[in-house]
Amino acid sequence: MRHSSLTNLARNYLALARVYSSLSARSAIVLGAPILFGIFLVAVIVFGPTGMRAADLVFTLRSAPLFAAALWLAWLILVFPVARLALIPPSSSYLRWLPAPRMVLYLAAALATFCVELPWLVLFAVGENIFSGLTAAFVALALHSIATVRPLSLRHGLVCLGSFISVCVQSPLGSLPLAALMASVAVKYAVDRAPEVHARIPGRPRVLAPHFALARVHLTYVVRKESAVLGRLLVVSILAGVVVPLAVRGFDVETPNDYSRLLLIVSAVFLSPGLSGVASAVIRSERLMAWISDVLGTSARHRSWGAVCATALIAMVSGLGSGLIALSSGRLSSSAMPRILVIPVLWSLVVAIIGTGLARESEAAPKRSDRGMVFALIMMIAGIVSATWWGESSLLIHIFLALVALVVAPRRTLRIRRLRGTS
Repeated sequence: MRHSSLTNLARNYLALARVYSSLSARSAIVLGAPILFGIFLVAVIVFGPTGMRAADLVFTLRSAPLFAAALWLAWLILVFPVARLALIPPSSSYLRWLPAPRMVLYLAAALATFCVELPWLVLFAVGENIFSGLTAAFVALALHSIATVRPLSLRHGLVCLGSFISVCVQSPLGSLPLAALMASVAVKYAVDRAPEVHARIPGRPRVLAPHFALARVHLTYVVRKESAVLGRLLVVSILAGVVVPLAVRGFDVETPNDYSRLLLIVSAVFLSPGLSGVASAVIRSERLMAWISDVLGTSARHRSWGAVCATALIAMVSGLGSGLIALSSGRLSSSAMPRILVIPVLWSLVVAIIGTGLARESEAAPKRSDRGMVFALIMMIAGIVSATWWGESSLLIHIFLALVALVVAPRRTLRIRRLRGTS
């Protein structure tokens, strides 16, 4: 009798762990699939038959602290949204009230998040050994877990210090147990504080202008509710930065005008689809908060400029990120550095400004998704054709069209709201 009751209890605990793991997978797969696919494409290019070996990269990480810090930071930032959803699924709050030991939730959350760190584990395991891979995965798990908890406390510092020691210590007998200990402490702390993860720190932020306040609201909405859109933009931005040095080498680009032409074409192909999705997400945020804007009497000019500011900020970050990734390869000429950093940012701003206005009109149209896809294809074709014909001078034409769209946007916003029957 006692044996059967223990068996049923263990079966219930396994069912609870399975439910938590399924919630983690459903939450993280939407954002994680495009990011992991982008990492896979980059790995295929970098670790090709005649490319770099994993052992060479790991040896470089051991011998170059600055490069190791940059690569670790890139991995932690890139995968953090996916790890956060896997560790603390938004729909798992009710599981904490069930009469079951917390250890079941700790193990399920740790296992789900550990699966997100598998590419990092494979890199170090192939480059050195399995102990190095497990240490790297546990350190990444610890840092991702502790980063989900706010506000900062002494436990954050202790976990970061222990993770740093685990990475620096070369002995697997010393680094692996310490990394596993830091991961267990961080996961337990994150799961216990999960109901407070999304809580805001008390304070009254100062608002300088209505359109900046609206832009902040739109950014918050996109980060919290449309994270998959940001994930796709992150992937295409990374691909754009990786493709630039490869294309420069493949087409023997040397003159400044050729650099500009190539950068415009790559930006049009990779950044236009991602920014089109961001513009649509911002307009969805504008539509959801239209009622409170009506109550506050927000003008059409402030609404349109707030949406443009939100999309433009994300666009600037994506364009600058792709340029920095292109420069980090070390294969590009130093004289082309200003163009590599400026042209993707300017093109991203053009797409953001024009795309926000067109996304607002497509939101009011019967076939919304079709218009968004058509806009992305039009911007790609326009960027490729104009860059092929006129080089960097074509960017002036696109900037002029973006300024015209910025001036016309408030009137178009007011007209669409009148068509919808709102004042």
